This record gives sequence, C-alpha cells and structure tokens, in this order.
Amino acid sequence: MINKKKKAVAPEVKQVLAELEEVVQRLGFTVRYEKGNFEGGYCLLKESKLFVINSRNEPEKRISIIARNLKDIGVDDIFIKPHLRELIDSEAAKKNKKDTPGE
Repeated sequence: MINKKKKAVAPEVKQVLAELEEVVQRLGFTVRYEKGNFEGGYCLLKESKLFVINSRNEPEKRISIIARNLKDIGVDDIFIKPHLRELIDSEAAKKNKKDTPGE
C-alpha cells in the first residue's frame, strides 16, 4: 500500500482561500468541493448558484480558480479586501495572457 502524505498547507494560504470563499458566499454562491475530471468554476443549476472546485486540486490551484471566476462574475460593485482584489486581478491577467494567441 502506498502511503501518500499530504503536503502541509501554509496558514496564509488557508486564510486566503477562506477569504475568497467568503466573497463567493457574499455573492450568493455555494462553494462545493467534488472529485472528478475537471478543474472547477461557477455555474447556475436550476435556482442554485454554485462554485464547484475539484477537491483534488492543491489549495493554491483552488485559489487561482476561484479568483479567476470571481473576476468573470464581476466583483467591482462589492467591497473586497485590497490584497484579495489584487489577487483576483492578477489571476485574471494570467488567464487573459494564456488565452491570447501569439503572445
């Protein structure tokens, strides 16, 4: 039997993830962590607004996915702590650069 040790997660990373989850909830979404062949993102299911994140993703990847999707939803009209807003903008810029062909 292979014993996989989980990498220790820094308290700062846990804190940022918790703060982003709180922003998601303030926007009326529920955060769910599920296993599957996907990264994660937000969706509307009947009357439910969901953020579904792959539970196998490392916490840093979860942060990235949530931040990029928050930018897509739009968070300009709500108060977000400055360090979180910078993170959201930074992750969105990374996504846009990756999505732009020829760069």
